[in-house]
Amino acid sequence: MMNEEIRQGTWSVCTAHGIVEGRREKNLYCFRGVPYARADRFMPPIEYNWEGVRKAENFGPAAIQSASRQAGQREKYGEDCLNLNIFVPFGAAESEEESVSQDTLSAERQLLPVAVWLHGGAFQNGTSHDRDEKRVVRDHRFIYVSVEYRLGALGYLYLGEALGEKYRHTGNNGTLDQLAALKWISENIRAFGGDPDRITIFGESAGAKSLGALFLRPEMRSFCRQALMGSGAWQSIRSEETAACVTQMFLEEGKKLGYLWKTEDILTLDVDKLLTIQEHVVDNPGNTCMFGPVADGAVLPLDWQERIERGEYWQGNVMVGSCLHEMYFTSLQEDFVEKAPVIAGYLFGENARIAEADFQAYEKSCVNSGRLPSEKEKTEEWVRILSDYMYRTYSRRLAEQLSKSGSRVWYYSFEYGPASHVLDHAMAFDNAAADDSLFHGQSRMEREIMASVVYETFVHFFETGTPGRPGGVEWKPLDEEWSVLAFGEKIHLRPLTDTETLDGFPQSVFRLMMKRGEN
Repeated sequence: MMNEEIRQGTWSVCTAHGIVEGRREKNLYCFRGVPYARADRFMPPIEYNWEGVRKAENFGPAAIQSASRQAGQREKYGEDCLNLNIFVPFGAAESEEESVSQDTLSAERQLLPVAVWLHGGAFQNGTSHDRDEKRVVRDHRFIYVSVEYRLGALGYLYLGEALGEKYRHTGNNGTLDQLAALKWISENIRAFGGDPDRITIFGESAGAKSLGALFLRPEMRSFCRQALMGSGAWQSIRSEETAACVTQMFLEEGKKLGYLWKTEDILTLDVDKLLTIQEHVVDNPGNTCMFGPVADGAVLPLDWQERIERGEYWQGNVMVGSCLHEMYFTSLQEDFVEKAPVIAGYLFGENARIAEADFQAYEKSCVNSGRLPSEKEKTEEWVRILSDYMYRTYSRRLAEQLSKSGSRVWYYSFEYGPASHVLDHAMAFDNAAADDSLFHGQSRMEREIMASVVYETFVHFFETGTPGRPGGVEWKPLDEEWSVLAFGEKIHLRPLTDTETLDGFPQSVFRLMMKRGEN
């Protein structure tokens, strides 16, 4: 006889914080909007418990962001957004039938691997339900979890210098949210049939950059054993000085708009006005680094770079990579070559001088070889410089450093189609292969085959801790073979050399310096 709860298509799970009820949808039990913590504005997250049975049928509020301004969308976003979603393959419940044999029951109770997704979006945008859970899990046997965390000013505006020691952590509220979520998952996932010793955290862009910062926290060694990181490493960790400069810009803009009279007003300012200030601050061609984790000495160590060099960093199994033309979209605008130095200035701050020097060196080498580069060649070189220094250089450094400090690392470069920003993850999980506008010269069938190969490679890593044999290629970790796997028209290995990426940037991609005479 069927367990009554299972027969009705629901499943109640007792967590350490309360009972939560999920509902079956096709082959998944879906638990949406489960609170993992609560937090007041600019304050760290605190543990949250509830009484009774919490029905987890609908997604919880997403973090405040520009999309919340769209007509009819406001109620889907809020400051109280610390929730997560859990999707469990049907059959992971302890007993779906009372009459099953002990052998069958034992097999059904085998704990499943867990994949936890941290969404991207430049630390300003994105939600935990941007990705369709059914496209992520498909017919595989792993639990999928997605996490909401605070974004933009509410998640990463550093107020330590402006408001004092009580607010030193504020540049890392989003980081603290992620830590609270990962702690909740680690402590409760067994109740959903998940194996806390087989958790993989994965993310692309800001999601991967989040991991690059989180790995400086010692507790991360117990929260996950594996990571899949696309187009992101530790590069978004900002110094206190850089973060304070952004805050100064933010406060000055608030005063210009007439929203702030004194700094303390930000603590109670209407959230829509707060978002308006943020949108003014990031209104430039390259705003992806304005927000992000801060080396504040409270949440992340001031000497974080030295700790990475010493190997005082997370270790485990990791797949890390990036796309060949990450910044391809920037080249689509008119007069790109002329605008490129300005774009670099907004993207990199003080580091833009290094990018400009690299381009000038390229032009000089062309002249010395007796030719003038074409506009197309100049465009391609700027795309390479911006792509490397925004993403690829740091993915390579992360792969090399983790391997040298004892992790098993599989390093890849996605070079298929336009190979634009996070196209690898978009093809694997988001059906990007169906978008004809992205591809020229590749048939739909060919694109679908590549998407399937990348998806199965990623999921094989979730389930087994290795990427398997993508495209039939024997892919070994860096400690066994110093090579990079290229997902191109043909999947192949090539030696990992110093010329794989440019290497002139410091470890933080974005640097600002306080002007003399200003606080």
